Amino acid sequence: MYMLLPQDIQSKVSRNYQCINESQMTSILTVLVKFRNVCAHGERLFTYRTVDSIPDLPIHVKLNIPQKGVQYVKGKNDLFSVVIAFRMLLSTEDFSQFKKSFNLIIKQYIKNTENISQKTFLQTMGLPENWNHISKYKL
Repeated sequence: MYMLLPQDIQSKVSRNYQCINESQMTSILTVLVKFRNVCAHGERLFTYRTVDSIPDLPIHVKLNIPQKGVQYVKGKNDLFSVVIAFRMLLSTEDFSQFKKSFNLIIKQYIKNTENISQKTFLQTMGLPENWNHISKYKL
């Protein structure tokens, strides 16, 4: 819906988010739509990768996400990119609630699944080991 708005309205909407510009907003929303569709159609979420990606953001640098060449290897088109997008778009309180719920789901899955380690599970979702530190950084 955002992409269908007139350019001046898109500008006004993106100005509500201090850390991202219009172009970044479009990229982030494109990725979020793809992940939403995976959820809506009951597909496997934790291994999903989209061909679209979120832009390089300061949070990638702050979390010291590894790079292959000039490309970040995590947090661009995987489930971690959704976590980053939520960090950029949600209020601090809403993100904190999301993160708490997400952590609980991860812990429950690991507890009830014997054939995958927590490390492998997190890596499959694109979550770096320090992903929990995402709330420490001011945007």
